Amino acid sequence: MKMLYVFTEEPSAKIVMDSLLPKVLPEGVGFKVFPHQGKQDLEKALRKTLPHISQMPGAKILVTRDQDSANCVALKKELNSIIEGSCKCEYSIRIICKELEAWFLGDLKAVQAAYPRLKPEQHLAKADFKNVDKITNPNKYLLKIIPEYKNRETLPKLECSERISPFLDLENNRSESFNHTVTAIRKLIET
Repeated sequence: MKMLYVFTEEPSAKIVMDSLLPKVLPEGVGFKVFPHQGKQDLEKALRKTLPHISQMPGAKILVTRDQDSANCVALKKELNSIIEGSCKCEYSIRIICKELEAWFLGDLKAVQAAYPRLKPEQHLAKADFKNVDKITNPNKYLLKIIPEYKNRETLPKLECSERISPFLDLENNRSESFNHTVTAIRKLIET
């Protein structure tokens, strides 16, 4: 049996993957998501945990990490240099541009399903929504547009992920990063 093991940078990404993967993976493919407490914790797991998991029969590995302000290509090379010598199975590295919350901005219908007071049509025509992956602080942007969060200083990432991720549409997301990740998962499992 094929098994997809996903290493994420943060617990909110685990919530999204737990919701997304059953929609993406074909029947008979299992998955387990390993959330981490930031970049250093993720990199430590890539050095220590990933090599052991990669030896399991049927294992495939997906690593996700936020781009934040880093150079996407350099970041992917850096993560690949940690993994390539020790991983014994096929793997894929996906850099989430700029942050996971851009995936939510890419599907405002999903955000509206979670927060019905949001009016997507007020935002979709804005220049920012032509390429949501270029929005510098997607979590702050969500704070501005979700009425329930307008007076908050920080986005409750776990709550937001729990509420929005069940509604994410695999076929209609404006985030290229989201779409590339879904495609990478499908390709990884096909082989």
